Amino acid sequence: MTTFLVIAAVMAAIAATAVAFPLLRSPRSRLTGALAGVLVMAAAAGLYPFWSNWDWHAAMAAKPAVDPQVLEMVAKLERHMKDAPDDLKGWLLLGQSDLALERADGAIDAYEHAHRLDPNNVVAMLGLGEALSIRAGGNVTPPAGELFERAVALEPDNPRALLYSGFGAATRWDRETARQRWLKLKGLHPPPEIDAMLNDRIAELGTADLEQVPAVAATGATPASPSAEVEGSAAALATVSIRLAPALQSRLTGDVPLFVFAREPGGAGPPLAAKRLTSAALGSEVRLSSADSLIPGRSLVAGQKVSITARISFSGQPLPAAGDLYGELTYDVGHDGVRDLVIDRIAQ
Repeated sequence: MTTFLVIAAVMAAIAATAVAFPLLRSPRSRLTGALAGVLVMAAAAGLYPFWSNWDWHAAMAAKPAVDPQVLEMVAKLERHMKDAPDDLKGWLLLGQSDLALERADGAIDAYEHAHRLDPNNVVAMLGLGEALSIRAGGNVTPPAGELFERAVALEPDNPRALLYSGFGAATRWDRETARQRWLKLKGLHPPPEIDAMLNDRIAELGTADLEQVPAVAATGATPASPSAEVEGSAAALATVSIRLAPALQSRLTGDVPLFVFAREPGGAGPPLAAKRLTSAALGSEVRLSSADSLIPGRSLVAGQKVSITARISFSGQPLPAAGDLYGELTYDVGHDGVRDLVIDRIAQ
């Protein structure tokens, strides 16, 4: 999720601008206003040159040093917050400052203070979610995802809420929600850099089968019959019947997210196909096909051997976590029929 890290930093600079202007107009807020202004300029100068470079570590290595004036201003703001712990705007700015300086732990502390002072403050929600995700290496964690969802529920047209809740949905493999959020954000006419990034991310989500129907009708071509479509995709279909081993039954309480995905054996990167279900699907057959591809051009192919994993995720995330229950098998796409996939292991 390196894209999240880059976009978070740029959106943070934009957000700092919104904080800076009202503070600069207040005689009692000259320190925090000046700090916000400096942070905006520093963040923009340091991050925009790396906009199209998705190698985050390379970008960080080339990033210029922080101006000592900024560090001194942040130190003054920290001292101010000790004397004024109920200053909501101060905590918001300190959180923004720590994010700009790549101090995720400090940002989390500051935004948590702001969130406690005003639980419905969307800026605090988004900032805390950003900080939690950045500390997790750019992965949208479940607590961060919940904050993003609350933020977009309170402010449905908030650009940052739409952007980050889209990342959260994509992390959960909820492609349709991610697509809807990002398309709505595009309709708000974001800066060109953001718009270009959204185009790339939406393309990576793929296109739902139903969304292809209008395009076919527009060309005047005759749509394929359902039976023809099934025949064309059957060769690249993987079907497994998933069940939970009796020894692990006691560990499952309630309805929990269940991720089923296929990868190249020993391969890294996005799965070839994936579905997000719930544990209610245990005992049923699950089919993976090209329609479940996460990235266009990267999908199941007939004759390909893949590793299929079924993972019960107590964290709600597709990434492995200690305590998750999982099972896996090797599958020959297009040749194997329905295979039994038993979830019989506990992730360490």
